[in-house]
Amino acid sequence: MSPLTFASIETIPLVLQLAVGLLGLIVSVKGRARGVSGLMVAAFAVMLVTTVLAIVWQFLSLSVSDWVESGGLSVDGIRTIYLAVAIVFDTASLLSWLLVAIAVVKSGRPSRQQQGFAPPANYPMAPQPGYPVAQPGHAPQPQPNPQAQQPPTEQQPPS
Repeated sequence: MSPLTFASIETIPLVLQLAVGLLGLIVSVKGRARGVSGLMVAAFAVMLVTTVLAIVWQFLSLSVSDWVESGGLSVDGIRTIYLAVAIVFDTASLLSWLLVAIAVVKSGRPSRQQQGFAPPANYPMAPQPGYPVAQPGHAPQPQPNPQAQQPPTEQQPPS
């Protein structure tokens, strides 16, 4: 088998990872409208970029033998290149997992932003017009205040 065939076979898991990452990005962007953390979107974006670069690196590294034959690079130079690429990929992977972890931790906390005013449970509410003021420790009774009611007016038939 040729090196190109081996590289193509080795990229199959990366292509599957790319598909899953793209699906995750789509779901997290749609979830963003429902209040999902933007960190999850950033994590999937970092994962996608890293996966695309890994696929490109897979095919770019096919020409290592040409680099050595041309005399442009020594074995130590190639090792340095591979080390630098591995550090970049591992750092990006660590960053994406860190973003996921922070997004998961943040999703467990109540949001600090107020969508609308909603008082906490058991918070005393102001009395509504026509109802008596609630006594502390007692639930308000839904009985209207007779002073606030208007008596019905009788209409006289025309004579």
